[in-house]
Amino acid sequence: MNKKFLSAILFGALMVSSTGTFVSCKDYDDDIDNLQEQINKLATKEDMTSQIATLQAALTTAAKDASDALAKATAAETAAKAAGDAAAAAKAAADKAVADAKAEAIKAVQAEIATLKKEVEESTDAALKDMAEKVDAATKKVEDIVGKIADMVTSVELVASYSANLTGDGLTFSTAIEKENVFSEGITNAITFTKGNQIQTGDKFVVRVSPTNAVLTPEMISLTNSQGQNLNEFLSVQKVEKYNGLLSRAAGNNGLWEVTVALKNYDEKAFSAVTETKVGNDTKAILFAVQVNNTLSTAETREVISSYDLTLDWQAYTPQNGLNFFVNEKNVNKIHNRYSASENNTPVEYKELEWKNGVSTTVIGLDKSNTNVKQGDNRQRESVYPAVQGKALTISLSTKDNEVEAPKNIRAIYVTLDSQNAVESAPSEINAWNSYEYTGLNTVVEGTSTEITINGDNIIDDIIGFRVYAVNYDGTLVDPDGKAFYVKLGKEAATWETVNTVVTPSANDATLVDMTKSEAEAVTLSKLSAPYQATWTTDKIDNNQPVFHAYFVDSEGHEIYDTNYMLNAALERVDFSKVVKVYTRPTGVDWKKYEDGKEYNGTLTIKNEDGFVLATLNVTMTKEIPTTLPQGFSIKDKQVIDGIYNCYMIADNWAASQASKGAMPIENLINFGLGQADQYNVTFASSVKDGDKDKDVTVNGAQSIEVVKSYIDNKTEHATKVVYNYGKISSKKNSAGEYENVIVEAATFNTVYCCFYKPEVHTWAWATRENLGLAANANLPYSTNLTYGNNAAAPTTAHIWGTNAIDKLFSTALKDAYGSSLSIESAKLTSDATGKEDYFKVDFTKANVFEAIKTDIGSNPKQDVPSTLTINCKDSYGHDVTITLKMVVKPRK
Repeated sequence: MNKKFLSAILFGALMVSSTGTFVSCKDYDDDIDNLQEQINKLATKEDMTSQIATLQAALTTAAKDASDALAKATAAETAAKAAGDAAAAAKAAADKAVADAKAEAIKAVQAEIATLKKEVEESTDAALKDMAEKVDAATKKVEDIVGKIADMVTSVELVASYSANLTGDGLTFSTAIEKENVFSEGITNAITFTKGNQIQTGDKFVVRVSPTNAVLTPEMISLTNSQGQNLNEFLSVQKVEKYNGLLSRAAGNNGLWEVTVALKNYDEKAFSAVTETKVGNDTKAILFAVQVNNTLSTAETREVISSYDLTLDWQAYTPQNGLNFFVNEKNVNKIHNRYSASENNTPVEYKELEWKNGVSTTVIGLDKSNTNVKQGDNRQRESVYPAVQGKALTISLSTKDNEVEAPKNIRAIYVTLDSQNAVESAPSEINAWNSYEYTGLNTVVEGTSTEITINGDNIIDDIIGFRVYAVNYDGTLVDPDGKAFYVKLGKEAATWETVNTVVTPSANDATLVDMTKSEAEAVTLSKLSAPYQATWTTDKIDNNQPVFHAYFVDSEGHEIYDTNYMLNAALERVDFSKVVKVYTRPTGVDWKKYEDGKEYNGTLTIKNEDGFVLATLNVTMTKEIPTTLPQGFSIKDKQVIDGIYNCYMIADNWAASQASKGAMPIENLINFGLGQADQYNVTFASSVKDGDKDKDVTVNGAQSIEVVKSYIDNKTEHATKVVYNYGKISSKKNSAGEYENVIVEAATFNTVYCCFYKPEVHTWAWATRENLGLAANANLPYSTNLTYGNNAAAPTTAHIWGTNAIDKLFSTALKDAYGSSLSIESAKLTSDATGKEDYFKVDFTKANVFEAIKTDIGSNPKQDVPSTLTINCKDSYGHDVTITLKMVVKPRK
């Protein structure tokens, strides 16, 4: 069936004018505005009364929402603490505070609205304008609390839900015929059942309305067939409540309302007449729509209608046979009762009863006169439930054992003391039980849940028995003698202060995830008396938990407890008062699984041997994506000067002209600090050939930058960027749906690939006595003054000294160049005046390196000749290295 709802046409006049012509969109909008203004005028007392009823309905709904939210949050907090679920406990506590504050505000406004209603009812026609203004002001005040209250519903849609109506298109009613009974004599709010009286159990459906802030009241709703005939004569709308359950099909969760309807009376023929029709020889169900009436007295009828999808059916009422319930989070089947003896082995004579087949309003007992009961419900070996003084116990009837699902055929319940089994030191035990203070006890409650609390002096560690009774809609008992459960009363647990930690991923390597720990946070804990058992629960990732562990450190830095290896190991010997700090470690193997910025919650719950919670500690761990570099990072001092990194390359072969490339380890450039060397990436621009073009090259910190010799030119600047690559540690994806690396920039500068014989850093001079290892007063073994025709004192390559400012390994005589990294290609001695080899030829490949050009008479210089010795070399890369030294040629005497 088509479930699309029909948008309401408010008035035919809005679409067609009085002359039948079509109205423009603007006119249509204006008409809606005018209509809204007309509605807002609240022209009559009836209109104002209707508006006040809407306000009251909105407040009633909001009050119930707040009450339900408070009860739900309280129960959730109790259950979460018991289960050790820190996230749920923290959320429930916050929800409680919000719901409580809202409930107080609603209560105050409800009283004002009630007063206003009386004023309107008693007002004269002359005072209507003032009253309208008051109602308008009251509307604004209510809207401040509950949100905007729409004056009209513009559309309504039937939707399917899991809890109210699975398919969204069928209602099934039943009629319970009461049997004579009183449930129960002497109990507050006892219910009297009259023989033969009909009780209609009803059914529910869910609608979604627009606008989503519209308020529905029972008076606005009816069911109608396609001929416009409604079921108001047969059907009553009992209540309308905001719907917060799950939908069985996808639908927006705004504007949802749960409507409870029941027959006013059941007559088979009359019911069939309005719900079925004959089509040929077949009987077909009549389809009904949900109709919402928005009419005020000053306007024409305005109704909106859903699709025609609802069918109505009836079935015989079946009373519940068997009582099942939860006490807070625990099913009664797992809670102790006194089936045969008390906790101190005092025998009990009472026999627990169950129905065999049908049900009845009375129970005679376990004897031959009553063949419909049997003995059962043995929970003697189960543990008592740990109740907390002053904390509510919620008793919720259920059709399931693993979760609460309220039965539909049970009308009411109440809780009383299990007095028949108070056998210890009788009658002192029952006297003690009766002396305590209770709320919610011995009071019949319509519905399937109730609450009780226990208060009193000096009752800690006492065990108290309760018994739950329930009655069906027809007055029969759900269980012949109710069902007992026993609790042991304890003090409220100590709640230690929450510890909030932050963990920052340092590496994408899966093996390093659980090695990362947060900063230790200060905490003050108390010493516990007889801790027996601890549980540690956290939020889940992919249904796996815990997602982190907590570690407890004393003032000396020793880990004295943790939730990983020591959760229950010798717990009784742990003195939590000595803990001064707590830190956390993640347990996962993939940082991407942890959501960025998400606060993961963990709860440590410590109980004593009786199951009472002694203390809870909430711990959070937030994954924080790093935006800074690892601690300790820096560029090594004096490597980058004025924005330039002169990178002196280490040749792959130091022999002159034999190197094909040079390299430099990145570790010589960067202090990695606490970062991983291979997660530093350094990109050098235009440092490798790609065909006939240059392209960038990137190396990590554990590698070296290598370039071929053509790039090692002592001058070309290559833009360089250093980043830290944390890897794919973020949970976020890019537009292509891929995880990207988290990159933090570290530094930018320019790099020049240099030789060690770069002139600016490698200088040449004649060797000094110190260079040659001679005494300060020793004679030098060479002379830079050459007598024409005589080379006896001429210097050699052993007397030419290179001094390197970068590395002293290169500071040596020319003949001892590091790794044979220099080869002499040529040498000459020239006159500074002529620039010519006027007097000596130089050949460092021979023994007599300085050879006179002429020795005959007349060629001798007439004065000293200032000269320059020039030596041309090749370095490892085949680059030219030129050495120039000053000498003097003296005349031959």
